[in-house]
Amino acid sequence: MGIEFFTRLPLHGETEFLPGDPRNRGDWAKIEGVENTGAVSNYQLGDDFTYIDYLGQVARAAEINGFAGALMVNSPSGEEPWTVCSLLARETRKLNFVTAFQPYHFSPYNAVQSAATYQRATGNRLVWNIINGGSEVIQRQVGDNIAHDDRYERATEFLDVVKGYWHNESFHYQGKYYQAEGGGLKYPLNKAQLPVICTAGSSEAAREFAAKHADYYLMRAEKPEEIAALIADIRARAKKYGREQIKFGLSIDTIARRTEQEAYQEAQRFLDEAVEKQRLNAAAAHAGLRSARVLSFEKEYAEKDGARKVEDFFIHDNIWSGFGYIGIPPGVALVGSYQQIIARIEEYNSIGIELFFLAGYPHLEEAYRLGEHVLPHFKTQRAKLERTTTEIKSQVA
Repeated sequence: MGIEFFTRLPLHGETEFLPGDPRNRGDWAKIEGVENTGAVSNYQLGDDFTYIDYLGQVARAAEINGFAGALMVNSPSGEEPWTVCSLLARETRKLNFVTAFQPYHFSPYNAVQSAATYQRATGNRLVWNIINGGSEVIQRQVGDNIAHDDRYERATEFLDVVKGYWHNESFHYQGKYYQAEGGGLKYPLNKAQLPVICTAGSSEAAREFAAKHADYYLMRAEKPEEIAALIADIRARAKKYGREQIKFGLSIDTIARRTEQEAYQEAQRFLDEAVEKQRLNAAAAHAGLRSARVLSFEKEYAEKDGARKVEDFFIHDNIWSGFGYIGIPPGVALVGSYQQIIARIEEYNSIGIELFFLAGYPHLEEAYRLGEHVLPHFKTQRAKLERTTTEIKSQVA
């Protein structure tokens, strides 16, 4: 089975320390009477260097160290992904950029035209991560009042129309959310490749959407047996649409060090800071701000109230849920020596994960650790990210 590695760009601030700490890089901390000390953490308009310059460093470090791409999470409180990937495309040579967005953000033709322009300018280095919102509260805050399942129905129509526009110069469509009367990509824009499409979500609506449209279905880390069960379910659903080759990706943080002891010490440092700042079980404070499925180990947090030891949060060998406990997404990390990290990646790969999103803190330094000590092990197995869907070249009824 093939394997490929992407990393992540921290569009909402670096996290060497807990989110909001004034020592972090980037100006996301604002504490009255406390001076920010991290790089570009005191940025003012007109300064020589901005947080985008730091993101450029991370992107170049990822490329230098052998990562094939970088995921950009879309957060209302962070930098806008499409803008950032456009700025950084010219600072890198081959790095793919995964831009997360909701169909709510663009009209289908605007998304098609923007993506085609980007693909032409970069040599087809754009990947789409179609998201539909994990929080009803935040969706209303940004002006989207459509119910959860309806958002996936809208997303399905969105990609129907996107693919119709992309592969037809005169496309017609009549749906609940979108209509098209003859538009489509024309030469030379139609020389560009439709971006590889990723999506996530574990609800019934999310799984059906992924089964119909996704090249890669992305997951948060869980116990391997739970990941295997989810993969089997999505594969079965995809077959209903005649799609046999859907692939799977996993987003997981890393604390990779020379020895297991060094990795545990770093994980313990985060827990100790959470104790000091009274941030234990921080995930519980945000429980009402998302509609995403609660993972099995998250249900166990209530039983660990006040837990302060690294060992309390391992859900499988070297798979640590402590980040989720103290409120750092995506919540789970591979923690251990370089060889242990390699072993866990091999285990996940053996059950069907082909695309790994690996990142740690600080992102710049962890890119070098992973690139120098983990990625070389998989050199002969690396496989270029590719499309897995059957292209829609005729009109969608």
